[in-house]
Amino acid sequence: MSNKDSIVGKLLQLKYLINEMYRSGVDKVYGSSKDDKKWVMNLISDVRTNNLTKLSSEDGEYCNGLWRKYNGYTN
Repeated sequence: MSNKDSIVGKLLQLKYLINEMYRSGVDKVYGSSKDDKKWVMNLISDVRTNNLTKLSSEDGEYCNGLWRKYNGYTN
């Protein structure tokens, strides 16, 4: 498994997407990108600290929702 396919790698990609959308003005649309980024960064820290190999179903669902939210804005 490559780094970008790891849990942390995927979460970092999500964080970068949120950053990109914030810089492009999405925060004016959603108003929550700072909170979303903070949530993802906390999850990254938790995964690293606890050597998690799988997210809880709740965290996975929330991440999927964030992907849809931010990818939906770009498409």
